[in-house]
Amino acid sequence: MLRFAFLLLPIFGSQTLAFSQLVKPVFPLKISENRRYFTDQTGKPFFYHADTGWQIFQRLTTQEAREYLTFRKSQGFTTIQTQVIMDPEGVNPYGHKAFLGDNDFARPDEAYHDQVVRILTIADSLGLFIVMSQPWAGCCREAFGGTPEKPIRKNGPAKNRQYGQYLGKKFANFKNLYYLMGGDNDPKDERAELVAMAEGLRETAPAYQLLTYHASPPHSSTDLFQYAPWLGFSMIYTYWREKPNEWSNGDTMPHVYEAAIREYTKSDVMPFVLGESQYEGFTGNDIGLPLHMRRQAYWTMLCGGAGHAYGSEIWNFPKAWRDIMRNPGAAQMQHVATLFNGLPWHTLRPDLRHQGLVAGYGDWSKPNFATTAVSDDKRLLVSYLPDIRPVTVDFNYLAGSFFSVRWFDPRLGTYSPETKVEKKELRRLQCPPNGDDWVLVVKSL
Repeated sequence: MLRFAFLLLPIFGSQTLAFSQLVKPVFPLKISENRRYFTDQTGKPFFYHADTGWQIFQRLTTQEAREYLTFRKSQGFTTIQTQVIMDPEGVNPYGHKAFLGDNDFARPDEAYHDQVVRILTIADSLGLFIVMSQPWAGCCREAFGGTPEKPIRKNGPAKNRQYGQYLGKKFANFKNLYYLMGGDNDPKDERAELVAMAEGLRETAPAYQLLTYHASPPHSSTDLFQYAPWLGFSMIYTYWREKPNEWSNGDTMPHVYEAAIREYTKSDVMPFVLGESQYEGFTGNDIGLPLHMRRQAYWTMLCGGAGHAYGSEIWNFPKAWRDIMRNPGAAQMQHVATLFNGLPWHTLRPDLRHQGLVAGYGDWSKPNFATTAVSDDKRLLVSYLPDIRPVTVDFNYLAGSFFSVRWFDPRLGTYSPETKVEKKELRRLQCPPNGDDWVLVVKSL
């Protein structure tokens, strides 16, 4: 059994993050050779580390958008998930609706979409990637879909295709852009319209602007559109394990790690991301604590994900949005970026058979399950522990004779002092006694 002096040390996180921010990704992104993650044009792995700034185009002025994007960039976010429009009656700060007439998809308002261009341009100048939805389908008839009277179905497949073609042409010059179809719902009776819009986009948008689909929990994009020619990457969506309900379309909602491993083991391999974590804040039915955001981010990344999206109450930019930007969970997402940017995270593979972490991994289907990943060369093991416990590592499964063992605090972004150990078959490791959750990092020396 190892003994640790639980003095926590800074890991030069701010210096590392500041340097990484100076090196902007070379857009457009592309898919890696093994189809598990994204890279920029130089081949550098791109960590899809997103904020849910969904209504930025509808709610913020140009200057406010610049303020928001600049601050999120300083927190280490690389990606912003947005909606081109959510509210059918919504008007942007300059008095423009997305469509003329009665939400006629054949009559997009140029002034509204020109404002989207301005904000996309700011994001590009900051090196931020944007994933933008079509008119949001909606979970609960609050947006553009759900009933025959709503605009998606009312416009019919032909006009949906036409608007998809418009989007593809309007934003064809942006290399920092992907598209998100659907929105909080399975296609159901609107499948023909949603597919038509996706196909219209694919007809006019450049090939590097990939498309995904945002389904109802617990479904992923590939659950609904497996092998669809327009689907470029997948998005999983769940918050916590829950019995079947109307929102989940009668299916059991799994924990994030269950959904991620299910997606990772599919035969049609493509990068996948967590479309939304629980939302940090104070109102709504999907609100969670910073601990929940941390769990879901680390669970995704250690179960084969290419990235994740942090859920924030900032999504509709209420009056207090500047205060919400500074919520503790958002600050702790910077530590997620610091940890993974300091590791060859793109080489990690889920330890599905518990060959690296052989004991102490908790209970499958419970919130205490510890997710572990090991690099292709077996010289790195990373394990996320959702609570305080000892774990046992089989060092014979790893390559090397000597190892560095450290514990990373997801709340503070700090490491415990390094302990160097010689190879021995099994070692029981105890995380520090304080805090809520820890990340174990074992490196071959």
